[in-house]
Amino acid sequence: MTSNLDPNEVVTTHIADHLAALDENIRAADTPGNLDGLMARHVLRNATRLAPTYSTESVREQRIGEYGDGPVGAPLLAMLGYHLDELRADAAPSVKAAAVTGLQQLMRRDPFPLDDVTFHQDPRQLLGITLAIIAVADEVPGANRWLRQIIDDARFRSPTVRHELIRLHTYGVLTREPSVWVTDTGPQHPVDLAVLHWLVAQGTVRLPNPPEDLKIIQSGILKGLLSVPATGASAPDAAFLRAAAQQIIDTTIDESMLDRHHVGVVLRRFPKAMRRWRWDADPDIKNPIRWPITMEREVQDILWILLSTVFVDLVDEDPLRKFGHSSYRVDFGIPRLGVIVEIKYVRAAAEFKKIEKEVMEDYVAYLQDQSAYQKIVVFIYDESASIQEHAITEAALIRLEHVIDVVIVSRPSQLPPPAPKRRKATKTTRVAAAPPVTSKPNKSPTLDVEK
Repeated sequence: MTSNLDPNEVVTTHIADHLAALDENIRAADTPGNLDGLMARHVLRNATRLAPTYSTESVREQRIGEYGDGPVGAPLLAMLGYHLDELRADAAPSVKAAAVTGLQQLMRRDPFPLDDVTFHQDPRQLLGITLAIIAVADEVPGANRWLRQIIDDARFRSPTVRHELIRLHTYGVLTREPSVWVTDTGPQHPVDLAVLHWLVAQGTVRLPNPPEDLKIIQSGILKGLLSVPATGASAPDAAFLRAAAQQIIDTTIDESMLDRHHVGVVLRRFPKAMRRWRWDADPDIKNPIRWPITMEREVQDILWILLSTVFVDLVDEDPLRKFGHSSYRVDFGIPRLGVIVEIKYVRAAAEFKKIEKEVMEDYVAYLQDQSAYQKIVVFIYDESASIQEHAITEAALIRLEHVIDVVIVSRPSQLPPPAPKRRKATKTTRVAAAPPVTSKPNKSPTLDVEK
């Protein structure tokens, strides 16, 4: 007897059932004070394009209470960290005060006790306490360095791949510098792959070869979804798998709809998006908000928001292999499309010529044979609004074989023009005043000729 079932339909149904089981595991742990549930909530809330599967009110139901100077253990401090990270400005002052007290107490303890029972051996606590440190950075300024020293200490042990990945993520959150995941074998378990996938999406870990590595990671995650039962997964493990699966699904949809041409389409939305860029010029506003754009880094931040909502595999400052004696790092890369987004900032009309030269010099290194990227899109932010130069530069760069688009935008009108640079004062030489000229009567006026 032959089956009329479509194999693709069977696989799709199985994955859907698996995701539903993961969601149920997450919801079961979403109870007040449950560290599994809190970590799962944090993972899902920061996953690209993934709507929460838990109750949005449960975090507010956690009764933090008034602690005063009483003891706040590491598990409770971790809980406070997750709470502060989610509610931010809406968190009660008592929560922040309790976190400050608990952190100060924890910093006085030996982080490497003989029995090895300590917060950094529990990934849930390690991540939660990291979030607490970020939330109370002004009140406890030494905490960031304290935790960095612990996770860099030779006595710090990572008994599992998952634990090591959370350590790298913690380091990236504290330093705002990503680590490169280098290992001979790499993670094999589907949950480990899902954790690595999430860290890459958060920007705290980079892959040595993003296009190829991402394919391998995503393939391993999907195979795991088909073979590993979801019923026994902890809430954090379920959250990592759920986040990875959703992003892979989104990427698959994008692959059928998006191509290299869409990169320029999205970048050309920049002027429209800047319509709501905040610069309060009204003198009657009590607390004016003004977001200046003064350097390339700030333009990159804006473009990250624009591009990452469309291209889910967007990576920033992706390092390329060395070319000769030099190392290169692209501004943004879209590995799936093999596209580099090169971003430039222009302060004066005269700088366009320099920008053209820079792009042409980087061109060869970016598209070397061993690079994963084959095409470049150039984006130029013109602070000087020298629109008369735009067409010339665009025509020069688009002639390069692998440059597929050039987008040049001017400073939005609500931002004031940059203040002119003050010239340095120069020394002046005093010159003696010439004697007054007196007219001589009885003589005709004469013309003095300089010999």
